This record gives sequence, C-alpha cells and structure tokens, in this order.
Amino acid sequence: MKKILIAVLLILATLMCISCGEEKIDTGNFTVEFDKKNNTATITGYTAKDESITIPEKFGKYTVTTIGRNAFKENYDVSEIVFPATLKTIEASAFELCVSLKEVTLPSSLEKLGNTAFASCRKLEKVSIPSNVSEIGICAFTGCIALDEITVDEANAAYSSDIDGVLFNKDKTILIQYPLGSSLVEYEIPEETTEISSYAFEKAKKLESIIAPSSLKTVGSYAFQASSVRKVKFESVETIDNFAFNESKLQYAELGNTLKKIGDSAFGWCTSLSNVNLPASVETIGTSAFYMCTAIDCYLVDKDNKNYATDEHGVLFNKDMTILLYYPNARELHEYTVPNTVTKISTRAFSPSLNLSKVTIPDSVEIIEEYAFAQCANLKDVIYEGTQPQSIAENAFE
Repeated sequence: MKKILIAVLLILATLMCISCGEEKIDTGNFTVEFDKKNNTATITGYTAKDESITIPEKFGKYTVTTIGRNAFKENYDVSEIVFPATLKTIEASAFELCVSLKEVTLPSSLEKLGNTAFASCRKLEKVSIPSNVSEIGICAFTGCIALDEITVDEANAAYSSDIDGVLFNKDKTILIQYPLGSSLVEYEIPEETTEISSYAFEKAKKLESIIAPSSLKTVGSYAFQASSVRKVKFESVETIDNFAFNESKLQYAELGNTLKKIGDSAFGWCTSLSNVNLPASVETIGTSAFYMCTAIDCYLVDKDNKNYATDEHGVLFNKDMTILLYYPNARELHEYTVPNTVTKISTRAFSPSLNLSKVTIPDSVEIIEEYAFAQCANLKDVIYEGTQPQSIAENAFE
C-alpha cells in the first residue's frame, strides 16, 4: 500500500512539474493563445511600444502559425515587423492602423491574409505576396495611401500583379487593389479584366483617368470612392455598384450601352459631374445615386430606355413619369411645375437645388419622401394643388 501511495505521489509530482513548465513559458511582450492539441501558438497582442518587432518561431514547444484578429491593431509605434518562417495566417485587422509601418516582407510560409489585415497602414510603401498565399481578404490594403507597389511571386497560383504594381487574381480577370501611392496619372486596365473589386481605387489621389477594356463588366462598391479620377469611359460595363464613385472628383462618365444597374449613392457627392447620359440598357437606379451632384444641369435618357424618361427640363423620372427621381441641381430655373402624371416625389429628388424659388405640385402627388426638398435654401413657395398628399415625410423640407 505504501509503494502504491509513493507511485501516485510521483505521478502527481510529474504532472505538476509539466503543468508548471507550461505556465512558465516566457512570451515576453506578446500575448499568446496556445493550441495544446496541435502544439501551435497564435499571437493575440503586444504590450510594449517598440519600433521594431521580431516575432519568434516558437514559444516553448508551440510553433507560431497565426497572428490573430486585431493583434497589433492601432499600434502606432511599430515601423518594422520581422515575421517567423512558420507563419501561415494573418487574421482580420491584425495590423490595421499601424500608421508607422513602412515595409513588410511576408514569409514564404504564409497562406492567408484576412480582411483589412493591413488596412490604413498609411506609411506602408511596398508589399510582396509570397507564392503560398491562396487567400487575400477584402480590403487587406485599403487606405494604404503611400503604397506604390504590390508584387506577387510568379509561382503564386492564386494571385498576380502587373508592371504597375496592381494586385489581381491569377488570370487578371479581377482587379483587387490599385497601389494608392502610385504616381500614375492615367492607368490602363488589362484587356482580360472583367471586374474591379470593392475599394480597389478608393482614395487614389494622383490617378485622374482610367482606360477600361471592353471586357470590363462590373465596378464594385466603393471602387473609386474619394478618388481623384476625373474621367471614365465604359464600353461594356453592366453594373456600377453602391458608392462606386461616391465623393470622387469625377467630371465625365461615358457609361456605354450595356449598363443595367447603377447602385445606391453610386455617384453621390460627385460635385464636379456635369451631365449624365443614361443608355437604353439601364434597368435600375439606386437610392441617392446622384445625391449632391450639384453640377448636373440635365439628365439625358435614351429614348429607347424602357425604365426611365426625362422631361423638357432634364428632370429624371421612371418611364411612365409617375415617380420623380432626380431634379438636376444646377438647372437655372427659378420655378418648376411637377407634371400631373407624378404620384411620388422620391427621396432627395430636389436636394439641394439652390436655384429653385418656387415649385408647384399637382394633386396627383400622393407621396413626398424623406429629404425630397432638403437643403433647397432659396425655395420660398411650394404650392400643392390639392388638399394634402397622403404621405409627407417629416424631414421632406428640412
């Protein structure tokens, strides 16, 4: 019995030593999660304010394979990161807003870059994507305004880059990220490209013009938001998605005769856009698609369009003119009479038409949606020729 008790005590002592050994793993200034089943480690944070950080390959017996979500997010001090040769995954937002980070050399072991992994690293100038990377998340490099080159290892099976340092999928059918710090004023998209990804050119401040191939079909959401692109010409584009050119410096857009969809706020706040020609193919125009386009003095619609129409003043309607969609903000009219076919005045339809002082609304109008006449600073007289519309949004005349 005594021997059995001694044996049990020895086993317990051994287990306690093992446990103590695991608890005493020195992780330095890193916070780490350990996967005991696979003997791997994930970096979850860093507590010091060092400018240069070297991430070790191991903590004890645990191999570092992952940098976790938000691990270094908003670390304003780090300017250099040395990655371990064992690293496989950089998770979402791991280095987002590391505003002092200048250059990263990703290890050949890396397989995955998560969404917004290096987003808004404002001093980041160069990125090299190694051969094993098979997944790059949405907006991995968005807001990297100094980034002038993204290169991809030629052996990579999923991604590629062109001579201008633009990131694509392997066969260049999808343009993923334009380097926002590039000095190019004009960029010609490759012939094989069919899609511009969301955020691809967002905040490109030096680029003024793009040459789009006839193969291009889709312009993704926020693709050119807040960019300096002034001129675009599309031959075969079918979709311009939500906020695609929102807040950009766009002056001229040739939309082509294949366009089907213009998304919500697609051209919102394009204050330099002076005219809009809608081809016969357009089927859908989203909410606030042309909001705050204060330089537009006329909307033109192809006579064969089955969904939209304009009147003699360049006001945009649905085809049977029952819905007034957009009044051209720069139109030099002081008085306007809404046609008596109209039953609804849409959201932000007149906002902000500064030249209008009087609007006459027929009794056919039943609905005036929110912000319909918002910011019409010189509008003094609104005459409704009936008793009262069925529905007027509280902020319609805000």
